Amino acid sequence: MPRRVLVTRSEQSFDLIEAPAPSEHHLQEVVKTSPQLIPADDLGLDGDLLVVGRETSLASGYIDLLCLARSGDLVLVEFKTGPQNPDFRHALAQAIDYGSDLWRLSVEDFDRGVVQRYLAGGRVDAAFRGARTLSEAIERTSWDLTSDDRTALFERLTEVLQTGDFAFVIAAQRFTDSMKNSLDYLNATMRRGRFYLVEVIQLTGAELIAHATQVVAAPARWNAARSTTEGARKDVEEAEYLSSIGDPAYRDAVRSIIARCETLGIEVKWRSRGAALRIDTPDRRQPSGSTQAPECVWRPWRRAAVVRVRPISEAAMTGSKLSRAESCTGRLSMDLGDFEPHPFRTLPHLHRLAV
Repeated sequence: MPRRVLVTRSEQSFDLIEAPAPSEHHLQEVVKTSPQLIPADDLGLDGDLLVVGRETSLASGYIDLLCLARSGDLVLVEFKTGPQNPDFRHALAQAIDYGSDLWRLSVEDFDRGVVQRYLAGGRVDAAFRGARTLSEAIERTSWDLTSDDRTALFERLTEVLQTGDFAFVIAAQRFTDSMKNSLDYLNATMRRGRFYLVEVIQLTGAELIAHATQVVAAPARWNAARSTTEGARKDVEEAEYLSSIGDPAYRDAVRSIIARCETLGIEVKWRSRGAALRIDTPDRRQPSGSTQAPECVWRPWRRAAVVRVRPISEAAMTGSKLSRAESCTGRLSMDLGDFEPHPFRTLPHLHRLAV
């Protein structure tokens, strides 16, 4: 049964219906030239991915796509070039080989040997032309990192390279049940690394061609989370995080912050490294999806909780965003008693809620 998308334009509505692409190679080129199609949010990662390799040579061959996430995680993307099981096995084996090529590289060697060669080549996106190093490429993203974010990114990247804890993505037009079973086996038995199957879909209609992607196989933990409601998923992740805090007083304080944020109507989105707080402001609607950063981010650190307004640049900071954040932290302070907002000297848009 082909998938359909209902499109409404002005007062007209029409269907885009899934249709076979001319070839797997055609879909490869679509994703390689539009890597934002890779569903980062469905891989458990925040924000758009930064391409740091495209058909870049490694010891085992040429990797189709190599991407860096805002968290410091690495995503290795390999395309299945044919419809049969041997084609799938070849793509999977290639992805694992590329992972072994990157395994135990230092960040400096990864930058020099992989990223800088890609940036100096002819396949780099126009927005990143002229960037010479990984750090310069990161500066051109929309991630809007603070110095703490950058430190966390490179710490995680170091860990991923040393442990081989990569996200492996095999992309194709269709996958069979036996292919999905093979992936389930890997995810259940592998100590490191996460494996995903992503279908690349072409839809046509009304003289239009559209492309979309969908994760059809993933680690069991991801599937379990996605099979629940948004609220149930939050409860699981919140409980998981709170149970990891050894200090009872700190745990109770964090629980109080979460509860009060929800009372104030602040959306709490749980991520791999903490919780994002999303707040409406009059001059910008609450962002949604993985392509935009939240207006405020709360990072529950061991000794403090931090509320930060995005973006942090003075030019981009509107009055409503700052006043809204100050109002939220002030109300949290009043309700929680021991939590008093103190502006950081270097970043006036940060408020520390000292424990």
